[in-house]
Amino acid sequence: MRCTVADYGFSEQAVTAYEGLARDQARWPTLGAVEDAILEIAADPTAKAARARRFQDPSCFAVPVQTPEGDWIVLWRPVLDSSEFDDLSVGAVYVVYFGSLP
Repeated sequence: MRCTVADYGFSEQAVTAYEGLARDQARWPTLGAVEDAILEIAADPTAKAARARRFQDPSCFAVPVQTPEGDWIVLWRPVLDSSEFDDLSVGAVYVVYFGSLP
């Protein structure tokens, strides 16, 4: 059995959120929880856990994340068109948003 990890990329909002967590050492446990969730999604984007919740607008999947700061969510979508991104191919994971639940 061959196991591969999909490439993944971040939206501008997700990059900003990631950098904010990375700058604050007290928030690294939250960053670790988010990173773990993203790596699990990328390990198998077709897994039931990665696709359990779906939104129509925007079209994406939601994965809940338990963090030291409370309930967070990772919104992601699969890359379906290779012309959409310069550095992501079809099948990659594009993280649209992550953060606390409103």
